[in-house]
Amino acid sequence: LGIVGKGLTFDSGGYNLKAGAGSMIEMMKFDMGGSAAVLGAARAVGEIAPAGVEVHFIVASCENMVSGYGMRPGDVLTASNGKTIEVNNTDAEGRLTLADALVYAEKQGVNKVVDIATLTGACMVALGGDIAGMFT
Repeated sequence: LGIVGKGLTFDSGGYNLKAGAGSMIEMMKFDMGGSAAVLGAARAVGEIAPAGVEVHFIVASCENMVSGYGMRPGDVLTASNGKTIEVNNTDAEGRLTLADALVYAEKQGVNKVVDIATLTGACMVALGGDIAGMFT
């Protein structure tokens, strides 16, 4: 089993800067929630120590800030599995980080994955604050 969490320690949006009313840029430390949940799960599983269970805990961490090393809209990058990705919006970095973590999990030989991430504010727009978006 692989438990994978996305952990953006701070997400400014990069060159597609989060700005304006409702952007919540001051709250973007919460974008590390997926990785925090993975670390909590690691502690819980470690304390339980179930016999015969192999679990890989994978934390995908980075930050998304404007800098001389930051991605720019239109950049093409190569993921860890060799696939190329054109970045049209630098505020989609979490998906890129999570994608590499999932490739890493696959390379570790896991056959089931639990993916924990705060992926997009669009979920809140679509579903509101009382309903969580989940995929299976």
